[in-house]
Amino acid sequence: MIPLILFLETLFDAVILPIIYGLTYRIIFHGSMVTDHYMLYLNIYKILSIFVILILNHYLFSQKLYLKPNFSEFGWQIFIFICLLIVVVSLKTKYFWTALDVGIIAALPEEIMFRGVILGWILEKITRFKQTYVNVSIALGISGVVFGCFHYINLLHQSFGFTTLQVMNAVGLGMILGAIYVKSGSLLIPIATHFIWDFVVTLKNGMPETSYMAINGQDIFMECIVLAIQASIAIWIVCFHFENNLLLQKIEKK
Repeated sequence: MIPLILFLETLFDAVILPIIYGLTYRIIFHGSMVTDHYMLYLNIYKILSIFVILILNHYLFSQKLYLKPNFSEFGWQIFIFICLLIVVVSLKTKYFWTALDVGIIAALPEEIMFRGVILGWILEKITRFKQTYVNVSIALGISGVVFGCFHYINLLHQSFGFTTLQVMNAVGLGMILGAIYVKSGSLLIPIATHFIWDFVVTLKNGMPETSYMAINGQDIFMECIVLAIQASIAIWIVCFHFENNLLLQKIEKK
């Protein structure tokens, strides 16, 4: 099922959506795409991508997206407040609007698909008989690898070595985001985490540029260490007070 949804999503992304948003773009601007309007072009694509993911989920997975947070937990409320505070104090910075846009259009479709649909589906299958930290860790690992490997689509404008480093980082980040979803029981929290991560990175550097930089063995070794640290953090999050993983509680009651 997971390879099928990835194949269909890639097919829609690479073939069908370019036709749709290309036509939409030409209707709006009465002509072909120009560099100045690239962000609008990207936004049209991402919005359509969200609809595609929701449609595929409806017909293939029928996976429930757990959005409602636990209002008795104050930790997530503090975190959301901090995220909003970071956004507000960054209002007058050079790349603010670009960072805000990139954060939103990156976080929403990716979290819906990889945490909401794929991780949620794996968790329901793998914990059907018993919920253990081993099963949950395996689910985090699988969904993290799927999330990371999906970034190989960036080979269209990056070198293989640089993209591989990006994939490895995405695997670890995906596991942490998945652990946050498992612990909080609300998809809104990893969405906020993903958003603020991309927001801050873009706020500092602007839009990412094409990279064909050479990668050496030391770069790979250091990224392996970072990945091990990220995976350890993710596993610690779900193992710490394992009985308080709110997503598992919701799955059990389903």
